Amino acid sequence: MDNLSSEISEFLEQIDYALSFEFKDKWKHRFSTSFINIFQQKLITALKRQKPFRLSGLITTYVTKFNYHREYVDDFLECIDIRLYRPLVIDDRATAE
Repeated sequence: MDNLSSEISEFLEQIDYALSFEFKDKWKHRFSTSFINIFQQKLITALKRQKPFRLSGLITTYVTKFNYHREYVDDFLECIDIRLYRPLVIDDRATAE
């Protein structure tokens, strides 16, 4: 049970960091504040609804709704290591492409 508690604690710390000013400050020069805000808002919405969101939906939001280039979005996802946000973010890219 200690391992599970540790994993949950690390996950919550990761989410807390992603929602922090420190996270925004670290990435805003490379990706812009508004770009970071979109990701943070998706996390907040998922937490409020207690429902994970699909990575393909996040990518579509960035590309379609906000007109960011797909390569720019992919670079961000790689930089922040989006895998760290599982299970809150479901990586469905293999099935979506």
